[in-house]
Amino acid sequence: MTTSRPAKQEEKKMVVADRIRELAQDKDMNIKKFSKFLEVSERTIQNYLAGVSLPNGRSLTDLAEKIGASPAWILVGMGPKYLTGNHQNLHHPIPDFVPIPRYVVEASAGYGAAVHDEGCSGYYAFNRKFLERRGLKPNDLSVIAVKGDSMEPDLSEGDLILLDRAQTELCDGYVYVVRFNDDLFVKRVQKLPGNRIQLLSSNPLYPPITVEGADHTGIQIIGRVVNSTHEW
Repeated sequence: MTTSRPAKQEEKKMVVADRIRELAQDKDMNIKKFSKFLEVSERTIQNYLAGVSLPNGRSLTDLAEKIGASPAWILVGMGPKYLTGNHQNLHHPIPDFVPIPRYVVEASAGYGAAVHDEGCSGYYAFNRKFLERRGLKPNDLSVIAVKGDSMEPDLSEGDLILLDRAQTELCDGYVYVVRFNDDLFVKRVQKLPGNRIQLLSSNPLYPPITVEGADHTGIQIIGRVVNSTHEW
């Protein structure tokens, strides 16, 4: 019997809640003192501890920096809890891992996939040095899934892709996630004369999709694919 996506999301919230509660206990603080220390509202901390909500990427980073904890430990239990031996010291090294939000959407590697839910379902930890080496800023990044087989062998159904939403200027030969006619596609993009673009598949069974008037509202460039979980 498999666990449903909502059940997994609730389980994730409670795991993060337990870790935040543990951090507050380490500092011997109740909710009121802990929220004041973190400079957030009591309601926000109460929602985290009750499993009502998860901290977003910026909130998680702020929380971790103020308390001296590792964002990767809070989210996925990766690495040490604290970034220095003395967690009272806020002047700590930069975390080795950065949490990037995973959204409940699928980009079609096929004929299109309607987007129904864009909520955050959790986070994936990426090495900070890897992101810096690629010139990627954490606040511009998202993780989503691939649906379909039109990008095989480059991408397969179920692969997770790292999307840089800051890169919306089209460059020939790169893979982008685009919204076209209310569907979300992951395709290689080629510019054509006459203000047109083609959405190209890696799988030869799928013909190119030609989009007229690429600067019009019919198509939106969501961002460029900069990494994936695809196994070669």
